[in-house]
Amino acid sequence: MLLVAAGAAVCEPLQLSMTPLALAAAGLFVVALCDDGVHVFDRTNSREVQHIDYSHDDAYVRLTQRLPAAGDAGGSCICLATSSQVLRLEPIAIEQQVRELLKRKQFDQALDLIHNTQQAAQASDLGDATAIAADAADAAGGRAQWHHIALAQAGLLLLLECEFERGLQLLQDLPPFVWQPCQLFSMFPDIMAGWLPRVPVRSYWGLHGQQLPPLAELVIDTLELRAATATTPRQQRWRQGQQSKLQLQQEHEQSVTYITASKQQMANYNSTASSPDSRQQQHGKSSSSRGSATSFRALPSSYDADPSVVEALVQQGKTAVAAYLSAVRVQPSMSMLDGIDTLLLSLLCDVGDAAAVELLVEGPNAAAAAAAAATLRAAGRWHALALLLMNNRQPQRALDTWKVGQPMVVACTIRFLRLALGVMS
Repeated sequence: MLLVAAGAAVCEPLQLSMTPLALAAAGLFVVALCDDGVHVFDRTNSREVQHIDYSHDDAYVRLTQRLPAAGDAGGSCICLATSSQVLRLEPIAIEQQVRELLKRKQFDQALDLIHNTQQAAQASDLGDATAIAADAADAAGGRAQWHHIALAQAGLLLLLECEFERGLQLLQDLPPFVWQPCQLFSMFPDIMAGWLPRVPVRSYWGLHGQQLPPLAELVIDTLELRAATATTPRQQRWRQGQQSKLQLQQEHEQSVTYITASKQQMANYNSTASSPDSRQQQHGKSSSSRGSATSFRALPSSYDADPSVVEALVQQGKTAVAAYLSAVRVQPSMSMLDGIDTLLLSLLCDVGDAAAVELLVEGPNAAAAAAAAATLRAAGRWHALALLLMNNRQPQRALDTWKVGQPMVVACTIRFLRLALGVMS
């Protein structure tokens, strides 16, 4: 158990299967050397993050059951010593650790490491005026710190895993010089074609590609990857079935090749078979054809996604993006606010949130007028279209729209007003 000077525990006890020969701490890590090797723990949550095989043959250590160890006060290394050798352990840079965790899709561990490192840095900077001034200068100058880049990359990777709400929450907390909501426009190319050429491209660590794919394509790719890598019996049977189909396709292609070969082609083959160059060419053709046949990506996708599952995930993504845009559109320093409001209106219509549609068009908004009107007409949102026209100071067109969209309501309203005016007079 780790204690502070006053004797209070700072985290949960370290889980060790035997009494350690040595304990040492450096930075965010605690190292315990046991007979079965070196165990590295995260001191903020007592989680074991690494095991290093290490054995010794030292009579002093066996006799005393302890091994000298020391940690650098600056957290740069830990040294373990026997009578014949010294083992120096240096922690890998936090940024590199986070990058590797994200590559392996270990998002919980990566985010814990980011937040713990950030909190430790903020705690150490509390009394450091120079560090505080440097952080303020970075923010004022629009310079992203490494944890900003890491959080942006994590958010984008979570979107690629269809964890929409979680990924968008990470992106929502980032400053505008690191992330702009308009970077989501590539997920909706049919709606945002006019804005896409002006969207900033930020690669961060490049783990997600240059930009996000269209939403439906993203969902299908995610489902296909899950089916190809999951280990449930049903999914294993699916993979075996795809392999059988692929093998049958290869055999069919080969049989068609030999059946359609004419006698003249066979004669030409026989006459040139003894030539080394011809053998090399034939081998090259055979290799390339095998490569294209066995390459899963070279063939049309063989994963038949359930349309209802795809549609449900697409709707979930649209709902999450709409909620995200509704929250961030009022923040300062938003680029392409006209595109954001236009996309938001389209998504709200798609998910059927009539109240949110009317609230958006009735209040201040920057949506492109023509695109917004076309979206509302296509969705049959006549009342919202009339509200939009009223908001744009076009009362006559708004009244005409109400007559088209809700003729009975308008007629009853006019009749009621006439009766009311008659009574008053």
